[in-house]
Amino acid sequence: MKEDFAPFLPHLLPGILEKFTLAPKEFTADAAGDLDEGAEVSLTMLQQPDGQMKVLVMSSSEVEDLIHALECVHAFVEKLGKAYVPYVQQTAEALLPVFDFSIREEVRNLAFDVWGQLVETARAEGQAQALTQKFMQITLPKFGATTVDVDAFKTCADGVSACLKKAGPNVLTAEELMNVSQVALKAIKESFDRRDKESIEKSKKVVEAGDDDDVNDEEEDEGLLRIALCEVLGALMQHHADSFVAAALPLVLELVAKLFSSAVAPTNPQLPKNVLTAIALEDRKLALFIVCDFLEHLKTRITGHWGSFMPQMVEDIMHQNPELRQPACYGMSLAAKDPAFAPLSVDVSQKLAQIITQARGLEKKKTHKPAQGVADNALTALVEILLNHSATLGAAQPQLWSVWMGGLPCQEDGEEGEKNHATLLRLIQQEKPEVVGEGGANLPKLVQILVDVYKTEMVSEETSAGIGKLVVMLGQARLEQYAGGYSAKQQKKLARIMKEAAA
Repeated sequence: MKEDFAPFLPHLLPGILEKFTLAPKEFTADAAGDLDEGAEVSLTMLQQPDGQMKVLVMSSSEVEDLIHALECVHAFVEKLGKAYVPYVQQTAEALLPVFDFSIREEVRNLAFDVWGQLVETARAEGQAQALTQKFMQITLPKFGATTVDVDAFKTCADGVSACLKKAGPNVLTAEELMNVSQVALKAIKESFDRRDKESIEKSKKVVEAGDDDDVNDEEEDEGLLRIALCEVLGALMQHHADSFVAAALPLVLELVAKLFSSAVAPTNPQLPKNVLTAIALEDRKLALFIVCDFLEHLKTRITGHWGSFMPQMVEDIMHQNPELRQPACYGMSLAAKDPAFAPLSVDVSQKLAQIITQARGLEKKKTHKPAQGVADNALTALVEILLNHSATLGAAQPQLWSVWMGGLPCQEDGEEGEKNHATLLRLIQQEKPEVVGEGGANLPKLVQILVDVYKTEMVSEETSAGIGKLVVMLGQARLEQYAGGYSAKQQKKLARIMKEAAA
């Protein structure tokens, strides 16, 4: 129905938005009396400005009503699109109380997601700026709370990122961008400070109690928070690249340098060696994540700074830990699009080829999935180098093309699968000699790859449609010849593709 449903909104929306006023109450004798006997409740403790704690209570049924109302509005905004624009302001005002919901973090996360949908809808009408600025005014001060709630901080960071990404370009002034950057960087520093303190306490607890499960949970939550805060910086780069480079880049480059250096010069030498090793790994991974955002969003604006991070990224292509190899390979796929990558192309392409060959030679085991995911990223990087730096690669090209095709299909990373299989289809359609081979010698194997990935999570709908068109173009006779070397399952799927494409 979509737009046809819009006339019903004036009648439905007020009752749904009224649910947004549901909120926890202070647990008192009166509040307890308002609850039905035997009713399930949710409780939380909230520290007041004077340091006193108070208990908040809310019936579980009211929490569920609030969640259902948020989900309903989310669906309205997503499905109706432009038709929801007249109700954006009304919905935004109703949402504001939910931003302070403290019983279950998923509720606030959903509210932030709905706000992001409102921003995206308003963007089509040129009205996203006011909503975005309002969100920043409400959310950013929450990072300055005296009580540390890591889950709440992460929810806020996720909300800021989503809002900025959906708002599009030029919704922030240079001053506002700098403010968001400084809030994120300050929160990152404070998280690191807490980690250092907790790491020392953890060492003592392990010695005394021999149990560090709870501490590990805290470390994981802090790590996820830091990633979320770095994604805020990435969202700023995405739509405000020039302003970011002018205002915030020096500060973020300083952070990256510190993260890379922690592996060489530990910030807290009094910690045990195993803790220092874990910290160095985590910091280096975070540095790579930030660098990938540099390369993706700042593009040639960051090329002049490659010397401060590219050697480390190239080094990590061959790191023993797949948690570092994966972002390093992904970063190469972004950097390879820059002409300045040419001097690195020969060395990096050989490293990538080695990763792909080794991973694809492993047995199919669950323990090898991370290595296969890394190889999927390496395939994307390798083909970008082949397509953008062929002159530099020279005589090495045939062997590298062979490695790329031999590494397909992608096995674990759906996003990289979509990229590589779309590229394969495009190069077949272009009849690129290095790919299709002399006289089309490679086509049977390449079509077999496309048959395997057709209508899976490893291809987009557009690529699946393109596979169908390719099959029709190749014709029945040629396909029957190719299918002689396919399995029965592949032959059956090929017949299905032909039938669907001809329909």
